[in-house]
Amino acid sequence: MIRSPIGIRLLPDPDQAVKDQLRQAARLGAKGIVLDAAGDLNPSRLSDTGRRDFRHALRTVEVSLTALSLPTRRPFDTDDQLDDRLAKADSAFTLAFDLGAKLVLARVGAVPPESDPPRRALFTHALHELGRRADHRGVRLAIETGTESGADLRAFLDTLGQPGLAASLDPGFLLRMGHDPIEAARALGPLVAHAYARDASSASDLGPSSAFSLHPRGFGFPSGVLDWEEYLGSLEEIAYDGFLTIWPDPERPVAPQFQALSDRFARF
Repeated sequence: MIRSPIGIRLLPDPDQAVKDQLRQAARLGAKGIVLDAAGDLNPSRLSDTGRRDFRHALRTVEVSLTALSLPTRRPFDTDDQLDDRLAKADSAFTLAFDLGAKLVLARVGAVPPESDPPRRALFTHALHELGRRADHRGVRLAIETGTESGADLRAFLDTLGQPGLAASLDPGFLLRMGHDPIEAARALGPLVAHAYARDASSASDLGPSSAFSLHPRGFGFPSGVLDWEEYLGSLEEIAYDGFLTIWPDPERPVAPQFQALSDRFARF
């Protein structure tokens, strides 16, 4: 049985205002949305009045803001402009809280190996600081999975012991990088604060298909294809009851993709 409400990640669209996208998401039947903290929702540009207006728009269409996604261009294993990047994340944490969301999602880069002590120490410091600031602002930073296995990410997060840090399961990116989403869900367990619903068979934002070959579950599983029943079952095993966010392929119409996955989930 699917306990998770179905949401959708709204992709940046220069030809459509965010409020129009909200109405479209509501018409599709989405109960929650994920939006980038950029453009109309750039923390440095959205005034207090704009924040109140956006909360009103959410209430009007009866859709929740599941999370804000923090755009990141570089990993947090370098001190180049690190203070500025931490400040940008801090602003996103404040905006998320102001808009009623409890999560900020981000790709922070791969956990540096122990064989590279300086880079690992810097990364550890940056992630601890991100977690501290998120917790101070009343939200959690959910790290997007994929750069390492779920078990390796869990081991790293356990060393930090930072309540402001969590994980966002991205099965599509995990598959693309050769990691098993089902194993990742089980390994991360209670740290999973958000989960996407997508595989790696068509999503163009995941990069070239040559980035992966053998399915992590072994022979007989097509490359990039998610075992949906097992994936949803693994979420049940860890008692995940948060949103299941559909991340549509930007090169195809959104409505048919949302409907197809909604119909698939209805069968479970």
